[in-house]
Amino acid sequence: MTDYQLVKFLLNKEYVLQKDLSDKLNEYLGKNTKPANFSAKLKREYLTFKDLKAICDILGYDLIIEKRVGK
Repeated sequence: MTDYQLVKFLLNKEYVLQKDLSDKLNEYLGKNTKPANFSAKLKREYLTFKDLKAICDILGYDLIIEKRVGK
């Protein structure tokens, strides 16, 4: 699953609009990114780990990294 697919899945699951997420992300990170720029960033799959972590936090999810068993 790509970053874009993951974020779109979470937005649909939580009934949140992408524009609303962009506004909340700006507030959370103290930035002033326009919704169109956020949308382009998503589509280009240019999210930073910090962005993805903030998105998960805003939507009420934990971003967990686990070592795979047996690998």
